[in-house]
Amino acid sequence: MRTGSAEVRGYNAGAMLLHWAIALAILFQLAGGFAMMRLDVLPDAGRFAFFQWHKTVGLLVLTLTLARIAWRLLNPPPAHAPMSRVEAGAAHLVHGLFYALMLLVPLSGWFVVSASPTAIPTLLFLSEHLPWPNLPIPAAWRSEGGESVAATLHMVLAYSTLALLVLHVAGALKHSVLDRQASFRRMMPVGHLPRQSTALLAIPLAVGLATLFLGGGLAAGQGEGAEAPALAAREAPAAQPAEAGGWVVDKAASRFTYEASFSGKPMTGDIAGWTAAIRFDPADLAQASARIEIDAASITVGDPFVRSSAPGPDGLDIAAHPSLAVALDRFEKSETGFRAQGTVTIKGQSAPIEVPFTFEPQADGSAHVAGSGVIDRLAFGLGTKNDPAAQWLGREITVRFDLRAAPAPALGT
Repeated sequence: MRTGSAEVRGYNAGAMLLHWAIALAILFQLAGGFAMMRLDVLPDAGRFAFFQWHKTVGLLVLTLTLARIAWRLLNPPPAHAPMSRVEAGAAHLVHGLFYALMLLVPLSGWFVVSASPTAIPTLLFLSEHLPWPNLPIPAAWRSEGGESVAATLHMVLAYSTLALLVLHVAGALKHSVLDRQASFRRMMPVGHLPRQSTALLAIPLAVGLATLFLGGGLAAGQGEGAEAPALAAREAPAAQPAEAGGWVVDKAASRFTYEASFSGKPMTGDIAGWTAAIRFDPADLAQASARIEIDAASITVGDPFVRSSAPGPDGLDIAAHPSLAVALDRFEKSETGFRAQGTVTIKGQSAPIEVPFTFEPQADGSAHVAGSGVIDRLAFGLGTKNDPAAQWLGREITVRFDLRAAPAPALGT
């Protein structure tokens, strides 16, 4: 027994457009998924962007699939060439599984991102103006174990999609080449097949459903970003009275900045809230000292991916540790100027630091001091959960300073 119609019709323009857009996106995702398993062969600058594009295209597949389902409801498949009931049943099964996978694969990928303890945001098209929210999953599932289970499911579903894709293409080739039926041409914008008429109501339905999903997601993402902890400038700690022989720093003319590497590119930021108590005489280095207090919440983070996690427990943990401190108590001359040694304390953990700097006396008695110091973020528990191997965020953070200071008034004057 065979089913079908002697008059074979092709799909309408809307069905073809959605079909090929989804097909190309799925092929891109499959190729990208296999490439992500071999990230070491990709350049450092492109690996992180690759992940973000994979998430972006996955959400586009989900959006287009919703539009395709809406379109199909009002535009059922046109008549196909006669085929056996077994072939027809197999074709219906493959198509049904395809629709299920076109929903489940991106949803499972979304779940992977939401379950990840790294909390790296999803920014569509790498734009910080297009944040995408995580799924509202229980907090207990947000762990490396939950992420691993979800990632395994995502991979199994992706391989299932590849297997179905092979079956789908093989079936179309069989009908087109062996049976000499217009199988491929039904979904191609060329040929002389009569085309299925379009139910006009399907246009606003498909567009509306896709817009509702994308718009709702982006709106939720904006709200999620607004609720997330953020590094915000606060009033700097009150300056301490300068000691005799010390210096008063002109904060308006001075600056602290930092630089790190993220995804193979420089990432810079400013440190707005700080105080400095400095005692320095080039002729009496044994008595020199410097202490800098930094307001953790005043540290700006330019990169939107790092910005979301910087204030949290895996970052600066500003709720528990609102300030950072640098204490320098050993000074000596160097070939290029001077060198100071001491400790830096971040999140309650201290580590030694060496700070080469220059000291340039000015004609008016003031001084220009510039230098830098390098810290290992892992020594202070910065990003040890998100990126312990420094795959994305480099281990070293260079802090630079450029200070203008005047001699402190002598006590009693």
